Amino acid sequence: MGGTEHRRYRALVQPSFVPNKAQWWIRNWIEQTVHLLIDSFEGDGEAELNVDFCAAIPVLTIAGSFGVPVERALDIRAALAEPDRIIEILRPIVAARRESPQDDLISILVQAETTDEDGSRHRLSDAEIYSFSLLLLAAGSGTTWKQMGITLAALLTRPDAFDAVRADRSLLRLAIEESLRWTPTDPMFSRYVTRDVDFHGVRLPKGSVLHICLGAANRDPARWDRPDEYDIHRTLRPSFAFGGGAHVCLGMHVARAEMRVGISALLDRLPNLRLNPDAEAPRFIGMYERGATALPVRFG
Repeated sequence: MGGTEHRRYRALVQPSFVPNKAQWWIRNWIEQTVHLLIDSFEGDGEAELNVDFCAAIPVLTIAGSFGVPVERALDIRAALAEPDRIIEILRPIVAARRESPQDDLISILVQAETTDEDGSRHRLSDAEIYSFSLLLLAAGSGTTWKQMGITLAALLTRPDAFDAVRADRSLLRLAIEESLRWTPTDPMFSRYVTRDVDFHGVRLPKGSVLHICLGAANRDPARWDRPDEYDIHRTLRPSFAFGGGAHVCLGMHVARAEMRVGISALLDRLPNLRLNPDAEAPRFIGMYERGATALPVRFG
């Protein structure tokens, strides 16, 4: 969507994703999800954090915000490529929230009203709520997973940085922001050219597909010294990791909260956390939703 239509629909959920709502997400869903996952492998002495931890946090968090119990949230995780199955899980929840709203995201959506161009107001239909829910699952599950894995891989392969963050948790925010700049999970975006245009001497005809490399912008040497280095002590400056403008990432503050709470809990609960020396070191792969191959770790 674009223009007025985009602003109208985005405004319905925007208040639930502003910075001062992060604690609402942390208190209701993120902390519980993070510690539940660590409980499942804390006694094993080793784990593969990329899939068993990073990948699960955003899906379980978003599903929890829909009012889906944990055991059904795992069904949603397994059905991410099958929207009809997810809608069947959400259908009774939407009906129940229309009868009795609670403190969750589905309740906000069933009570939301949108104003049409003619000034008439109406509540969202079930189909619109399902569409919102599927969009949030698709947009928030893979990206946060991959970015958390990138941050952990960057730290685990740099023991000095990892030890510094473990000793001073105020550095964790800087470590996350630096990973967003250094290797964003979405370094490339594709957009259609809506009209014929000359751009810096290049003719771009209407209908062309333009591949925009935000990853290159985030390593612009005119903006950052030593741009190819991962440096948690770098002076913080805004990057394009979450995009910008009208379509800036809606869930960026929730994503940051998930990464901060998740990584901090690992540091608190898993002593001597380190990469498994007997496994292959993590590598970064992919151009869209770039991420780490695996994060095999040992602890204790």
